[in-house]
Amino acid sequence: MTKSMKKLFDELPKARQARIKEQANKELVAYESLQELRKAIGMTQTDVAEAQGIKQVNISNLENRKDMHLSTLKKYIEALGCELEIFIKKPDNVVVRIDHIFGL
Repeated sequence: MTKSMKKLFDELPKARQARIKEQANKELVAYESLQELRKAIGMTQTDVAEAQGIKQVNISNLENRKDMHLSTLKKYIEALGCELEIFIKKPDNVVVRIDHIFGL
């Protein structure tokens, strides 16, 4: 019988769990907006627009949207030279990765 990652993690000593969580938090970078991510990468709206073959004003509008299609987000992220991955956190705090969603 196999054990879930959560069960294995929970069986580790508390000090080791704390060290693992601390290291994971160091690896996790959070940005408040797409604009902040773009700037951290060192690209301008014009750079992203040119990579997508659209006008700069469209990037400005996209960065200020409150809601967008996943396909639009994917194109934007790829124009930044990044890759979009979708993760879901289940009620039991297990995180799963979705590899194929909505044709992305």
